[in-house]
Order: sequence, then structure tokens, then C-alpha cells
Amino acid sequence: MSRIVVVHGVFNELWGPHEVHQRWLPAVRDGLWHHGVTIDDADVRVGFYGDIFRHAADQRPDDKELRRVADESGLLDVVQQAAGRDTLESLAKLIGLATLRRVVDQAGRYFAQPEVRGAVRARVERAITPATRVVVAHSLGSIVAYEVLAMHPEWSIAAFVTIGSPLSNIRFMHRIEPAIVEGRGVWPACVQSWTNVAAVDDAPCGEGRLAPIFGDRVQDIRVDNGHRAHDPEPYLNAAATGAAIAAGLGKRPS
Repeated sequence: MSRIVVVHGVFNELWGPHEVHQRWLPAVRDGLWHHGVTIDDADVRVGFYGDIFRHAADQRPDDKELRRVADESGLLDVVQQAAGRDTLESLAKLIGLATLRRVVDQAGRYFAQPEVRGAVRARVERAITPATRVVVAHSLGSIVAYEVLAMHPEWSIAAFVTIGSPLSNIRFMHRIEPAIVEGRGVWPACVQSWTNVAAVDDAPCGEGRLAPIFGDRVQDIRVDNGHRAHDPEPYLNAAATGAAIAAGLGKRPS
């Protein structure tokens, strides 16, 4: 049974669970390598939901539909509050229209459509078993994993490790379940330790600190992922991430 469950973020709709496993497993191993800890292939399981966001050929959303999703999910408000009403257009020029469309289509639909949210959470929920000791979640996956863990106080998770997490974006977090109220979030009762790793220049992380929201038990750590600030692999192979995973497995990090 897998001791580590990894949960991906957006942009995995064209992948599958076995492909994500093969991409992430070496990076997890490299993070643990810093501390002399080894794992087997079967120790890592992917909480995969990417295919839920893959459209049928005749059902691709148009710009009008995506703007509606952005509005209903709260993404439009977040972007406009951050940098003005023309931000969607400016952001499209900065990161590319295709990338912006995918962000809205996936993160937006997660928050705006209860059936999508339920299906995504069910995938992650099924991936976690009594053998699971560590949950590592990236980007949107950190929100999904947080919600799933909060739903199950009866579980026992030694270490929750969030990487590239947007959970600190307080303007958006009233849509999380359980919601952040007056700037304070709920600690998932099943979680023994929580390490949040945020890279310099990783925009979705904001200030990159979760302790002010979820309590001083969160250990916030900064890393430098270079030009791949938000990519999962540099997060996973970082010594800091490896130390958090190793501790969750009951190994003493070096």
C-alpha cells in the first residue's frame, strides 16, 4: 500500500495517472536522496483527476462561457481586485491567451461547478488509504487535498506537504471548504504536521506563508526554483520538501 499520495494541480488534463507517477516519482526520490531515504515505486500513489477537465471535441468552451465561469467562481474578482478591471486582458498578453483559458477552465470550474468539485475530491479521497502517511499537493491540488483532509477527521496523516500553494490568497479563500473566516483557516484535524514550501517568484503562492492563516503549527519554507518557479518537479526534489516527506515517513532527515 502506498505511503505517499501526491496530488497534482492544473494542466494535467492531457496526462494520466501512470504518466504523472513516472514524472513525479524521480523528483520525490531526489528530494529524499538529500536525506539518505529511499522508497519503492509502490510507495507513491497519484491522486489523479486531470481527465475530469478534458473536454470532448464538440464541447470546448468559448470565451463567453469562460468569462461566465471566471465570474461565478470568483476568479474574475480576485484578478480585478489585484490589478484593476483590465487585468484579464493584460494577463492574457503576459502568460498567453491559451494558458489563461486553461486556468479559468480548470480552477474556475472547480469552484463554480459543484459536480466537478465533487468528482475531483472523490478521486483524491479514494487515493488516500489507511496506509497513507504523507500527502504532497501542488497548486490547485493543495486546495483539493486540504478540503479532502478537512472532511475526514478520522484519518491519520503524519505529514501534509503543500508546494506552490495558492491557499494564502485570502481574497479567494472564502470559497474554500471549510472557508477562511476573518483571516483564519481551519486546521485539518487528521493532519499531524503541515509543511508549506513556496518558491521565490511563484506568483500563485502570493506571500507564500500559510502560518498567519492556519496557525503557527504550519512550517513555512522558502526555496528557489529558478526559472521554473511554479513547476512541481523542482519543488519535489528540493531538500526542504524531502525533509518534510522523510519526517512523515518516520525517517530522521539529515
